[in-house]
Amino acid sequence: MGIYLSSLKQQKYAFFWFLVHVILGVSAAFSPFPMIAFFYAALFYSFFNLFWIHPSQRARLVAEIVIYFSSFEALGRLAGSDPYLPYELGKYILLFLCPVGLILSRTYSWKGIIGLVVLILSIPAALFDESGQATFNDLKFNLLGLLNIGVAIWFFSSLRVSLKNVINWSKLIVFPIVSVLILTIIRTPNLDEVEFELGANFATSGGFGSNQVSTILGLGVFLMAIALLLNYRVTGYKLLDFIVLCLFTGQGLLTFSRGGMLGAFIGIAFTMYYLGKLSQQERMKLRMPNFKKFIFPVLLVLIFVMFLANLVTGGMLLLRYQGETMGTLAGSADKSLNKITTNRSDIFLEDVELFSEFPLLGVGVGASTYMRDEYKNYAPHVELSRLIAEHGSLGLIIFGLLILVYFLNRNQSPDTISKGLVVAFYLLGFLATFHSATRTYVTPLMMGMSCVMIRHEKKTAAKTKKKSVSVRKNIFAKV
Repeated sequence: MGIYLSSLKQQKYAFFWFLVHVILGVSAAFSPFPMIAFFYAALFYSFFNLFWIHPSQRARLVAEIVIYFSSFEALGRLAGSDPYLPYELGKYILLFLCPVGLILSRTYSWKGIIGLVVLILSIPAALFDESGQATFNDLKFNLLGLLNIGVAIWFFSSLRVSLKNVINWSKLIVFPIVSVLILTIIRTPNLDEVEFELGANFATSGGFGSNQVSTILGLGVFLMAIALLLNYRVTGYKLLDFIVLCLFTGQGLLTFSRGGMLGAFIGIAFTMYYLGKLSQQERMKLRMPNFKKFIFPVLLVLIFVMFLANLVTGGMLLLRYQGETMGTLAGSADKSLNKITTNRSDIFLEDVELFSEFPLLGVGVGASTYMRDEYKNYAPHVELSRLIAEHGSLGLIIFGLLILVYFLNRNQSPDTISKGLVVAFYLLGFLATFHSATRTYVTPLMMGMSCVMIRHEKKTAAKTKKKSVSVRKNIFAKV
C-alpha cells in the first residue's frame, strides 16, 4: 500500500489531490463532519505508514505529518469543528509530535538546543499570576504558541533533507489552505451586497477572525507564487496555479486585514532577491532555468488582482492599506501610528509599562490582558510585547534567541536558493507575531521549517556524466 503523504507530493497525482481538497472546502462550508472524517482517516493511515518505511525515514515522515495535518487548523476553525478538531489543533500536533520526531531522529544540533532553551525559559512565567485573574484558558492560549516555537526549532533542526524535499513540503501546507480558500469564497456574499469599510471584514473571511484568515490566505499566496517562480506545479497545471494564486490574493485582500498579505508580499520579495543572486553555475547545477522570465507574470498577476480588488471595493482597499480610518477621512481623528496599527502600538506601549514595573519575571502568562489601563481585556496581538510584559527579562532573552535562529539559518544554508527559502519561511512566521501574536500554527511551523538542514545533493560520476549530455530539465517541474 502507498504512503499517503508521498502521494500528495507526486506530480502525477497533483490535480487529483487538488480536487480532493477543493471538495473538502466545499463540504466544510456546509458541515464539518466530512472534513473531520477525512482528517482522522488520513491521520491514522499516515501513522500506520510509519511502520512501513525504513527507520531512517521515520523522522522525516513525522515532520510531514506535522506539516500537513497542523495545516487543517484554520479549516477546522472556519468549519466550527471544535471539539472534534480542537480549536488550536496545529499547536497540539506540534507539541506532541515534534518530541516523537526527535526520538526517532536521534540527532541533535546546537541550533536545536536554542529551541530547548526557549522551552525552559517559557516555564517560570506560567507559575504565577500578578493579576489574580488569569484562567487556565488564558495560560493555554498564550503559552502554547511559544512552546510550539521551541519544540519546532528543536525538532526541525535535527532533520537533514534535500532541497527537493523542502519544496515538496510546500505542497503539504498549501492543499489544506486551498480548502480554506474555497470555504471562504462560498461563504462570501455577493460583493455588491458587502459594505466595505476601513476595518477588518468578516463577511469576506468566512465569518471568522479576518486577521487569522488573512494570515492563512497570505501563506497560500506566498506558496503559490514561489511555485510559479521555481516553475513547479501545485495543481498539476501552470494556468490553474495562476488562477489559484489570483483567488488567494483577491480573497486575502478582501478580508481587509493587512498583516497576512503584507507578510506574504515581503516573503515573495525576499525569495526573488535571493533567486536573483543565483549564478549561472548554480542554475546549471540545479538544472533550473532563469527564474527572471517568471517574475513578470507573477508580478502582473499580483498587481492586476490588487487593482481589481481596489476597484471592487470602491477604492476602500487602497485607503485601508494607507492606514486611513473612517475617522481620519472625516477629519474627526488624527492619522497616527496607533490608528494605522489598529491600536497595536498603544497596547505595545502599555505592555512596555508592565515590563518596567515587573522587569525580572514579568506579570505571568495571560496576566497582561487584565493589568493594562486603557486596553484592559484586550488579547495580546504582538508577541514581542507579550513576551516582555508576561515573561520579563526572560522574554527579552527568548526574543533575542529567536533573532539568533534567523542568522544561524541564513548562514548555514548550502546554496543561494536554499537560503532564500529558509529566510522567507522564517520571515513569514516571525512577521505574523507582530499582528497575530501566536494565534495560528503559521508562526511555529514556518519558523521550525526554516531551521531544517538542507543538504547538498550527491550524485555519482556516472549520473553526472549521463545528465551532462542530456537535455537539461528543471528539477522543480517534477516536484
